[in-house]
Amino acid sequence: MTDRDSGGLVPRGRGRSPWLLWLLWAVWLPFLAPPIWNLLHAPPEQPRLIAALGGIAVFAAHYLILTWRNARRLVESPAPPGQVTTGDWLAIGGMAALSLALALLGNVNGSTLFEPLIFTSAYAGGRLPPARAVLVVAALDGLGVLAGLLSGAGGRAMVAALAFISVVGAAVILLVRAIATEWELRAAREEIGRLAVTAERLRIARDLHDLLGHNLSLITLKSELAGRLVAAAPERAAAEIGDVERVARGTLQQVREALAGYRQPVLADELHGAQEMLAAAGIDYRFEGDERLLVDLLPALEALLASTVREGVTNVIRHSHARHCVIRATRGPESVRVEITDDGAPGQSTQRQPGNGLRGLAERAAALGGTCEAKPLVAEHGGFRLVVSVPTPNMGDQP
Repeated sequence: MTDRDSGGLVPRGRGRSPWLLWLLWAVWLPFLAPPIWNLLHAPPEQPRLIAALGGIAVFAAHYLILTWRNARRLVESPAPPGQVTTGDWLAIGGMAALSLALALLGNVNGSTLFEPLIFTSAYAGGRLPPARAVLVVAALDGLGVLAGLLSGAGGRAMVAALAFISVVGAAVILLVRAIATEWELRAAREEIGRLAVTAERLRIARDLHDLLGHNLSLITLKSELAGRLVAAAPERAAAEIGDVERVARGTLQQVREALAGYRQPVLADELHGAQEMLAAAGIDYRFEGDERLLVDLLPALEALLASTVREGVTNVIRHSHARHCVIRATRGPESVRVEITDDGAPGQSTQRQPGNGLRGLAERAAALGGTCEAKPLVAEHGGFRLVVSVPTPNMGDQP
C-alpha cells in the first residue's frame, strides 16, 4: 500500500520506526535540566516555583505528544512537510505563548528560562514547510528578545539563546528535509524496479502469445481434422496426427529457445546446482578450481560456461552410470576453461553420441572463438570428458 495523498509513492511505514525519528526531537530534552536545577537550588517564592515547575511539566508533555504525532505522520506519509492545519498553528502558538510565560516565571538570579523557545523552534522546524518554518523560527527569535528584555537577562545569555533557537530550528528543518528526500528516492527506485518487472512480464507475455498463438491454433485445427478423419480416412488421420506431433515439437523447441534468452545463466549457480543434482543421483562430486576466478565474466562467456556445466552434468546423470564426477574450472590470462569428467562404464562411454545440447555448445563456443571437445576416455577404463575453452581477449567486443 502506498501513500498517494501526500504526493509520494512510499510504502506506508515499511522498514521505518517512528521511535528512531522521534529522537530527532526528544534529543533536545536534556536542555531542560539546567533551568530545573536552578529553580530547585535557588528557588523563588513558592507559588512562583510551583507555577514554573508545573508549566515546564505541561510544556514537556505537550512537546513530546506533538513531536510523536509528527514522527508517526512522517513515517506513514513520508513527504516533506506540506499542508498545515489550523490545529498545527494553534499548537505552535500555544507552545510559543507558554514558552514566553515560562521565560518570565523561570527568571532566577538573572537566569532566564529560554529553553522552551528552543523546543518550540525544533517542533516548528519539523512540522512546517521550510519557508514557513524559517519565518516561525525568526518570530521565536523575536520572542526570545522580548523575554530577555522583560526578564532582565544579560546580553550574553540572550545572544546564546537566540543562537540556539536559530541553529536548532535550522538543523531540524534540514534533517527532516533530508530524511524525506531519502525516503522519496528509495520509493522512486522501488517504483522503477516494479515498473521494470511489469514491463518485462508484459514483454514475455506478448512474445509467448505471438510465438504460441499460431502454432496452437494449427495444432487445434489439425487435431479436429484428424478426429473427423479417423473413421473415414485412417491414413489421412495418421498423417494429420504426425503433423500435430511435428508442430508440437517445433513449438516446444521455440519456447525453450525464447525462454533461454530471458534467463541469463550464472556459472556459480550452475556449479551449486550440479552438486545438488549429482548428490541426489548418488554420484560423488568434486570441484577443482576457485569460483572467485570466475567472477566478472562477460555475460556471453558466463552464459556459455554455465550451459556447459548444466549440459555436462545432465549427460553424466542420464547416460554415464558413473560413480564419480569432477568439474574443473580454471581461468588463465588468455582463456577460461571448464572441464567435466566422469568414470562411467566403458560401454556407456563409447556409446554416447553428441546430441543437440553438445552440438549447441560447440556452435556457441565457436562463435566466441573457443572450442568444445566431448569424447570418451580410454575405452577399457571408461569415462567421458567434456571440455569447453574460450579465449578471453576475443570477448572484448561481445555484448
